[in-house]
Amino acid sequence: MEVGAQTILNNDIILSFGKLAILIILILYGVFSLLIIRQVDLMGKTLITPISKIIRAIAILHSGVIIGLIILAWGIL
Repeated sequence: MEVGAQTILNNDIILSFGKLAILIILILYGVFSLLIIRQVDLMGKTLITPISKIIRAIAILHSGVIIGLIILAWGIL
C-alpha cells in the first residue's frame, strides 16, 4: 500500500475532526456544569440545610475545573 498525499490528507482531516469533537464535548459539559451551579443554588434556597454551602462550593469548584480544562485543551489542541 502506497503512502501518498491522499493518506496524509485523510489523517489530518480525521485528527482535526477529533480535536474539534473533543472541544465541542468539553464546551457542552462546561455549559452543563454551569446549569448544575444554578440547580444547586435553587436547591439551597428551597431546602436549607447545614451542608448546602459545602455542596454549593463543590459545584463551583467543579465548574472552575471544567472551565480550566477547556482552556487547557484549547491551548493544547
